[in-house]
Amino acid sequence: MKRALITGGTSPIGAAICQRLAADGLHVIVHAHASAERAHALVSSLQAQGFSAEAWRANLADIAATQHALATVLAGGVPQIVVHNAGTHDDVTMAGMEETQWRDVLGVSLDGFYAVVQPLLLPMTRTRWGRIIALSSVTARIGNRGQVNYAAAKAGLEGAVRSLAREV
Repeated sequence: MKRALITGGTSPIGAAICQRLAADGLHVIVHAHASAERAHALVSSLQAQGFSAEAWRANLADIAATQHALATVLAGGVPQIVVHNAGTHDDVTMAGMEETQWRDVLGVSLDGFYAVVQPLLLPMTRTRWGRIIALSSVTARIGNRGQVNYAAAKAGLEGAVRSLAREV
């Protein structure tokens, strides 16, 4: 059975992705950071429908901790699908933005992408089949007042995915 890891799996979009992939016959790994209870509730719901799922918790902005936590994911087998849906926003105009607001938003989207994908990339390629999907936002293309940090994170994510596609 193929395995799929969905970051931000407890958000409305993430939960819909988890539901669809589980219904398509994949073992779904539902990622959560602050909402571990929602991840477990979603896993229970999926299992009650006869699907295969597990919860996984990690702070994606903490690269070392995330990569360490991935050992539990890999112990069950290599995820061949990674959907990087995790994201956050902390809207404030740039003039009033604190450094932590900048770093927190970029940390989840960009650092989180690296923290999850980099250690899974070689194991995934060894299976000779894989998909990496990252969700972005129209804000990456057109910008939005009060979302300089969010637009930068999503635009950076788009560039990272395009370049990674050329590598693998």
